[in-house]
Amino acid sequence: MPFMSYCSYTDLEKVIGCESLNKKTKGEVFVVMGFQRSGTSLLASVVNACGVFFGEKSELKQPLVTNPDGFFEHKQISSLSWKYLKEAGYQDNINYDVSMHPKTLWQKIKRLITVRNMHSVLYRLSTQQEKWGIKNFPLFYYIWKDYLPKHKVIAIYRNLYVATHSFLNIFWPSKFTYEYGLSLWAQAQRDMIYHLSQTESLLIQYEDLLDETKNTHVIQKLIAFVGGGDVENIRKMIRPSLNRMDKETSVLIDNYPTQIEVKEIIETLNRMKI
Repeated sequence: MPFMSYCSYTDLEKVIGCESLNKKTKGEVFVVMGFQRSGTSLLASVVNACGVFFGEKSELKQPLVTNPDGFFEHKQISSLSWKYLKEAGYQDNINYDVSMHPKTLWQKIKRLITVRNMHSVLYRLSTQQEKWGIKNFPLFYYIWKDYLPKHKVIAIYRNLYVATHSFLNIFWPSKFTYEYGLSLWAQAQRDMIYHLSQTESLLIQYEDLLDETKNTHVIQKLIAFVGGGDVENIRKMIRPSLNRMDKETSVLIDNYPTQIEVKEIIETLNRMKI
């Protein structure tokens, strides 16, 4: 019988030092969450301006033409998230129903190394600043939540069609149908609604953050939640031009009417937002 059959994962994590690192990882911790192309980078930049540390510049993904102000996404956290999924047999296709558990002995061994590295990166972040955070997709949060110390979640959602159109055009051009893209958005929101119900949280609508008649209220709530920041300085970071809806998005809206189930998700999000 394989050695790992005699030991629980908890026992093995203790042996390789995960429990020790977990006890040492402290601070005031925030998780910024949302579906891809929903404004998570903008939200993270605002949260950073409120005093939350996401990593040194060299540790974060570099800005791109599609995101010139930066992602505030820790490269190692992103890499470890994908490794965690691949150890469970996850492939390159998007599937929100994937099991998180490794199946083979080799996958289980690799998972232990991944978990040890996850604890290490969180511990390093906690030693760099007292107030720190990570940026996660709703799917990735399932992976990280049990390894984080007590934390708060700040989530954002964006118009269904705008987010899906941008996501498919930038990340998966010509690979997925719009119907599938819309279903991914819906599943990510279901997961996010669940996550928000499980911990102290704040939900922001992307369009409200960009609306000059609404964003002062949103920013004030965010500052109070994080415990730092200046309303006017943050308002200067937000450009109304970021709220784009091109002709293709309008065609998408006309051709793919919102299903009843998705309408219910949107109504729930609208009730939960600040």
